[in-house]
Amino acid sequence: MNDWHTCGTTHCRAGWVVHLAGEAGYALERFHNTALAAQLIYRESGHPINPGKFYVKNDEALADMKRLAEVAPATGGGT
Repeated sequence: MNDWHTCGTTHCRAGWVVHLAGEAGYALERFHNTALAAQLIYRESGHPINPGKFYVKNDEALADMKRLAEVAPATGGGT
């Protein structure tokens, strides 16, 4: 996940969360940038994220996303 939008078909973790947020995510991305938009989306979901996690290797990113998926509904805690 070191490169953003390089293959033409997939997104980095930040880009993907922006995409999943739909038009609201794209509006945030246009106003700010992809990383900040994704940070804001994660924060509002109750799972604040260190933006450095957007640049980790695939296996580390997948493990963290799996961990978040297994967490009970968002409680405002974060990583």
